Amino acid sequence: MTINNILRKNNITKKFNINTHDFFKPVFDVKLAESRSEIKLAQKLRYKVFFSERIHSPILNIGNFRRDSDKFDNYADHIIVKFRKNKFSKTRVIGTYRLLKQSVAEKKSGFYSCDEFNLDNLLNSKIYNNMLELSRSCISQKFRNKNVLKLMWNEIYRYINKNNIDALFGTASFLDTNINKIEDQLIYLNNNHKMSDNIKVNALANYKVKVDYEKPIDINLKLVSKLPTLIKAYLKFNASIGEGAVVDNRFKTTDVFIFLPIEEINKDYVNKIID
Repeated sequence: MTINNILRKNNITKKFNINTHDFFKPVFDVKLAESRSEIKLAQKLRYKVFFSERIHSPILNIGNFRRDSDKFDNYADHIIVKFRKNKFSKTRVIGTYRLLKQSVAEKKSGFYSCDEFNLDNLLNSKIYNNMLELSRSCISQKFRNKNVLKLMWNEIYRYINKNNIDALFGTASFLDTNINKIEDQLIYLNNNHKMSDNIKVNALANYKVKVDYEKPIDINLKLVSKLPTLIKAYLKFNASIGEGAVVDNRFKTTDVFIFLPIEEINKDYVNKIID
């Protein structure tokens, strides 16, 4: 028996429509993780992106099997992007970004970036007193497009405004540990986008890779286009770069330090990606 026949049988003659169109629309939702289970989903995505996709060498840790986690996860905020193919599909976490406020880091175990870079010059300057560290950014392989990154940056921008953040910083990575292949890009960043001396962050001496920053290079579109997507995005925001680079053997990357004061942010670029 059809729905209309049932209504007629029960003398319900009022017409109504069921909109089934939305049932089959993909649904994206960006938010701060609100539970330990949501954080675990972000950690599983990080493991998949950082290790399974790139390195193919699982890190066996009985307590955190197939999850990328560390001590900073316990007191950081985590942006997650959730996706459903339609109303009847299972929800998945397909993007994440970790946010750590200066006020929280100073009460806990410090910043993640301190494992590779000396932040004393920046922190002791007292010019910026409410900074935000960004880390562990990743997007599921099938969803690596500007729309998902835009969703996360919209949420970051709301977080910045809500918490009166005065500067952003963190590390960004080249997916290579062969310095010869990326030396020209490192020289370009150091010589053209260096942080001011009064707040300059330096790579820790024990981990700093050897690069001849006096070496002449040909600055052209091809060189700049080879920069990692995230680093190019930060530069468009008007970010600057710390001195030196560090090889992270665990993640098989070469990392540089990124610094972005909110007052110096490129408003035109922000307006292009922030709703």
